[in-house]
Amino acid sequence: MRLQGALDSDLLVATRKFLSDGVPPDVDSLWNAVQRSNSSLKRRPKKVLQASLERVLEFLGPQGDADPSSDSEAGLDEKQREGDTAADLMNRSLRAGLAGPMPVRESAPQSPQPNGEDGAKKRRMANGEPMPKRQRAEKASTAAPSEVSLDDIGGIDEIIVRLKELLVRPLLFPEEYASMQVPLPKGILLHGPPGCGKTMLSRAFAAEMGLPFVEILGPSIVSGMSGESERGVRERFEEAKKAAPCIVFMDEIDAIAPKRDTSQSQMEKRIVSQLLVSMDELNRDQAKPVIVLATTNRPDSIDPALRRGGRFDTEINIPVPNESIREHILLAQMRKSPLAEDVDFKLLAKLTAGFVGSDLHDLVGKAGSWQLSQYFEAVEAQAFDANMDVDVSDNAGKAAKGVKQLIARARRTDLPRPPGFEDRKITMAAFSAVLPTITPSSKREGFATIPDVSWDDIGALKTVREELQTAIVEPIKDPELYASVGISAPTGVLLWGPPGCGKTLLAKAVAAESKANFISIKGPELLNKFVGESEAAVRRVFTRARSSIPCVIFFDELDALVPRRDDTVSESSARVVNTLLTELDGLSERQGIYVIAATNRPDIIDEAMLRPGRLETPLFVDLPGPEERKEILKALLRHNKAVDDVENVAEIAGTEACNGYSGADLGAFLRQAGHNALRRRSKRLDAADFLLAAKKVKGSVGDMKRYYELRKKFAQRY
Repeated sequence: MRLQGALDSDLLVATRKFLSDGVPPDVDSLWNAVQRSNSSLKRRPKKVLQASLERVLEFLGPQGDADPSSDSEAGLDEKQREGDTAADLMNRSLRAGLAGPMPVRESAPQSPQPNGEDGAKKRRMANGEPMPKRQRAEKASTAAPSEVSLDDIGGIDEIIVRLKELLVRPLLFPEEYASMQVPLPKGILLHGPPGCGKTMLSRAFAAEMGLPFVEILGPSIVSGMSGESERGVRERFEEAKKAAPCIVFMDEIDAIAPKRDTSQSQMEKRIVSQLLVSMDELNRDQAKPVIVLATTNRPDSIDPALRRGGRFDTEINIPVPNESIREHILLAQMRKSPLAEDVDFKLLAKLTAGFVGSDLHDLVGKAGSWQLSQYFEAVEAQAFDANMDVDVSDNAGKAAKGVKQLIARARRTDLPRPPGFEDRKITMAAFSAVLPTITPSSKREGFATIPDVSWDDIGALKTVREELQTAIVEPIKDPELYASVGISAPTGVLLWGPPGCGKTLLAKAVAAESKANFISIKGPELLNKFVGESEAAVRRVFTRARSSIPCVIFFDELDALVPRRDDTVSESSARVVNTLLTELDGLSERQGIYVIAATNRPDIIDEAMLRPGRLETPLFVDLPGPEERKEILKALLRHNKAVDDVENVAEIAGTEACNGYSGADLGAFLRQAGHNALRRRSKRLDAADFLLAAKKVKGSVGDMKRYYELRKKFAQRY
């Protein structure tokens, strides 16, 4: 294929032929004609061929003839071009390419064209392509937000007071700071989990003050051209200085200002550097203050140079709302909604554990939608009862009939509203109906969930259940009770005993009974061969728990995670133990976080884990006795419809044939009885199947003497 720097003689001849055949003189028509022909030109790329056709049409002029007045290379006459060889054309093209992207000389002025434009040819580079146009940067809007106010925010009065001191006073009373020689703050960083109201709070303050508001958003700043991103940052800061007093808002600042030592892109490093320089130049004139307000849910990923004094002077954490704050948020969000008298805000706040502000907003919207759907269903039923004349064919489906009935009812404005819907109000039933369908943002990663295990699923273990009820369930359900006595709830519980006795099931039941979130951690899964990763995994567990308060963290096989620190333990294992100890010591940050651990080997757990303030309540989970085995088997058969005589079958579990069975062994006992029934081709389980299963299933727990010896040291005295 020839280079396209000069006019293509083959394409020129082909174009003349197409024009003489009546093809319209435009690029698209000529390109279609080339594709329909047998010419080799159609193998060229579409964009390249269209650019060549455009140059040919400019050369031929509006009448399809060459312009003799053109002195450019594209304006050579046909005879001279036909006489050129392919080598000459290539040499001229290469010389033009080596000369750089210089524009080709413009042709001589032509007579005005019919469309009113002059006949001057467009400026082009040496390769024939049009000169690139420099895009004009859109002027940043400085209008203050108007769709939100502080009335829409509830439950964070302390944070609002801090922002009043750091934002309202410096911007509205800068002369007071200048007279006292007090430096103005430059930046405020709001951080917290997603959906907790960082952006909404920032926009609400800007709306209340009515000051210019310059937004710097990541996608609008980042550009593919070198230098454009930095120029965008400079222009927005210059715009803010001209409009001062002003607020510069940077949402998700971690996207445009990541750590430079780990960033792979040079552009990101330049943006961070430009941002540092721009913030250092702020507030040199104290009469025109500019404050940068930034938000992120990943403060640790921001470049450290931004988080020092003189830039982002203050960092404010907006945590996951607790029960009291959730109640205030619901009151603020539903202040304009028509609510029925039975709506209980306290109950809703208790039932929405782990919800952030955006989740509560979603709850209010879905409750209103549910109430409307109930109303429209009643309207359709009213139309059906009124026997309205609806033209429905016999073949019409139920959905089509429903649509026609609703339309017919809408046209009957004389009918009253359906019974029970006289008032347009959202009821408590609407919230109760939609609440199970909403998954809080803190649980959408599958990390924290509420188990579906209840006390009914656990047979026996009465003493242990009572201790867990006092240690965890009641503090979550009724924290005021502990506050009235002047004590705090136990900080942790250690369940220990032989394997298969229901320690994990007990932890799940505790979380379910208290309606708390549940994080299950198997000890070995936190361990990592890379230095520092195991400790970081432990910290992430507690960070996730803080965003899902109230939360129960269950550490299964704790002995693998925190072995006794002595000469035989590696340095990495010791660091994991130290990290977990420090997390358990953070009582001020652990409000609403309860820790349950399970192990078969309490003797090899580090002693520091068992002191008061950490896992201070050890509970021994013993093998079940005869009566307890009956209760456990009844619990296992609670949902089993294949057993007719549950009482008679449960008696078998209390016999000597089942001595030494743990809860897990009783589960295997039931499965083996099911296999026996299937072998005799029966779908019902009878006593004979269980008697046969008792002969095959042996207890999985070995010698219990060791556990009873350990009980003297570790078990709590009842």
